[in-house]
Amino acid sequence: MRRLSWHRSILFRTASTLVVLFLFLGVLALTVTFELNQSRAEEASIARLDQLLDTVESTASVACFAKDEVLATELANGLLKNAEVLAVDIFAGDEKLTGRRRAGAPRSNTSDVLDEPPLVRDVFSPFSPDLRVGQIRLRPNRALIEQSMRSELQLATIQTAVLLALVALAVVAVVLLQVVRPIKKISDGLHRMDATHGERLPTPLHHKSSEIGFLVEDVNLLADDLVRALDKERNLRIQREMDERRYHAIFQNVETGIFIIDREGLLTSWNPAFARLLRLSIETQPEQPIAILDLGWKEPIALAETLLNCLNSGSSVSRDLAHQRADEDDTWFSMVLTPIGNGSFQGVIHDVTEHKQAEESAKRLAVTDPLTGLANRLGLERRLADLVERCGQPHALGFSLILVDFDDFTRINDSYGLALGDDILKETASRLSACVKNTDLIARLGADQFAVALSNLHCGLDIECVAKRIQQRLQPPFLITGSPVLLHASLGIAIYPQDTNEGASGLLHHAELALAHAKEKGGNLMQFFDPLLALAIEERRRLESELRRAIREREFVLFYQPIVDLVQNRLVGAEALIRWRHPERGLVPPDDFIPLAEESGLIGEIGLWALEVASEQLAQWRKHETQLYLSLNVSARQIPDGLPPETLFETARRHGFAPESLALEITEGVLLSDLGSAAQWLEEIREQGFPVYLDDFGTGYSSLSYLKRFAVDRLKVDKSFVRDIATNTSDRALVEAVIAMAKSLGIEVVAEGVEDAEHVRLLRGMGCRYAQGYFFSRPLPIDEFCALSDDIPLLLRNTEERFSH
Repeated sequence: MRRLSWHRSILFRTASTLVVLFLFLGVLALTVTFELNQSRAEEASIARLDQLLDTVESTASVACFAKDEVLATELANGLLKNAEVLAVDIFAGDEKLTGRRRAGAPRSNTSDVLDEPPLVRDVFSPFSPDLRVGQIRLRPNRALIEQSMRSELQLATIQTAVLLALVALAVVAVVLLQVVRPIKKISDGLHRMDATHGERLPTPLHHKSSEIGFLVEDVNLLADDLVRALDKERNLRIQREMDERRYHAIFQNVETGIFIIDREGLLTSWNPAFARLLRLSIETQPEQPIAILDLGWKEPIALAETLLNCLNSGSSVSRDLAHQRADEDDTWFSMVLTPIGNGSFQGVIHDVTEHKQAEESAKRLAVTDPLTGLANRLGLERRLADLVERCGQPHALGFSLILVDFDDFTRINDSYGLALGDDILKETASRLSACVKNTDLIARLGADQFAVALSNLHCGLDIECVAKRIQQRLQPPFLITGSPVLLHASLGIAIYPQDTNEGASGLLHHAELALAHAKEKGGNLMQFFDPLLALAIEERRRLESELRRAIREREFVLFYQPIVDLVQNRLVGAEALIRWRHPERGLVPPDDFIPLAEESGLIGEIGLWALEVASEQLAQWRKHETQLYLSLNVSARQIPDGLPPETLFETARRHGFAPESLALEITEGVLLSDLGSAAQWLEEIREQGFPVYLDDFGTGYSSLSYLKRFAVDRLKVDKSFVRDIATNTSDRALVEAVIAMAKSLGIEVVAEGVEDAEHVRLLRGMGCRYAQGYFFSRPLPIDEFCALSDDIPLLLRNTEERFSH
């Protein structure tokens, strides 16, 4: 057996290395710690003294302002109560009010400490924060700080030395006890064993002459088969113990109830969670089986059926079961049963009461209006579907539906706010409830619209009585902030099955048609469904379908009406007007389809088509050096997203014409639709160079105010004013005033509806430069328009010569 020299042992090398390392690190740590703590202590002291000066600043301002030496002395004595303050001097201007020193402190002319710069705080007048009235000079007690630091250094040195000594001893002891001695003992024991089994292991590098090397050589004497057998047996035993403990822990501690029942339905075993969920008494033990059907189930038959299903199917089954408890709401459990052989079952239950309650609450909320507590649209549709289904039974009666909608409820929300509007809706729900029976249903469909489903009521006279009762209930004024407000309601009525055979959706649709018709007739009316309403809607749908086909088949065409210059007697441009070449109806004017296009949202596609065709025509004119411009009407529905400014600019760039040759005509309706977005759209297109004309000027509500708010290039005076200027002095004065007002604003005027030479003469006399109308030409296709361009100058010269004579 080989001997190991002491100076090559792990214990000696480890201990010597630790001693040198600990000494070096200890000295370094103490040095750095002292320097850092000294700096931090000085900074902390200065910060505390600053805070101290903050607390006395207001008092010092009074003392210095009043030059009160007594108050200054009291203030200085108060500051000296802080151990970190060595001396305090207070000045009022350049005059020293007081100077106080800590007892035993040297005077400033002999002390090196007092020669250090003091902490100075300027004092300002309490009545004028910008007026300096004095100064506080405070000298910190640095001797106290240094004394504290020396004490901390001594304590830290002792603690570090003790700590390093303890750590060194602990490491040496650990190395001796945990490494050297165990290795030596293992090596000695293995050398005494029979080493005829197993293979040898290679000795690790750098450990051939150490205890580890001896240990590896000794371990190599053990047999691999013995090691594998022992490891396998030990692992199996540990795994078995862990499985047993895990199952026992799960069974005892899981929050889910676990139980076993035999073929007789008796509980033979259960865990604490099951006892807690089913409220079993503490005295009840698994050794005293009880029937599971006797545990207070609300429907024991349902549980029995579940047991039979599990037994017959031989697989797991699940079901939600209610459990009754005295003076408490039912508790719901989800139960899963699994057959385990011999007619026995293993069951698992967990509480799903909150889930069930949440489901019920969600179902109620899904069909309930949160504001009024009435049914919502979904609730009404379900009720109507039930009534329709009931009508399919023999001898069943029909039913009716009344829609109730206030005629001007938006005014209430705008004037009084949404909260008071909601109060009116709640009051309306209460009034409607007083008009019907408990078997009828009242629903709020949204905003200010309500619905009343009258079951077993299909006679027109009876329904009319109920409708009149509803109107009477809604007639009394509603009180808003103490003031009575009168509201009028319109009613739309449809009856099933006489008004529809399309079920609940058809009945609701027909009631909506009747309600819309009542509003169109002025409101505050009741209207029964009329089949003619459905025909009108069908006609509208057909026309919309044809309009979509017209867009696909390119059935639209642009006509051009001349715009002339009355000063230079020449053609300067044209207004592009869209027409629809219907394959059956022929040429359809815009008034017959543009409103529908706006309502259906098709105006955007039509407007982009018109822009493209007008741009192509401008490109042709530029190619032939024809100096004419076009104006194109823009709908309010196209602004701002249907006709973005960037689309206009890109179209002009692509076709190669200047933006100023394409004018965009808008009406006051554009400005009324959305002031913010309309103003931004106008500003952007005018910045890109597109002129803007205000069409039909004078027909709106506040045209002059728009001229102040929005910049336009030309006004087009509506033809309804121009038509009678030769015979109606009021119209003549109005047109003359518009022209004069436009000139003062620097805006050109185009007079529409010029139909004879007298109109031209009067407009020239008023100073109107531009005009268009049937006197020059009706709107024409492009070929006829181009042929007309040479005739207009001659027409204007003849008119001028006629009146000059």
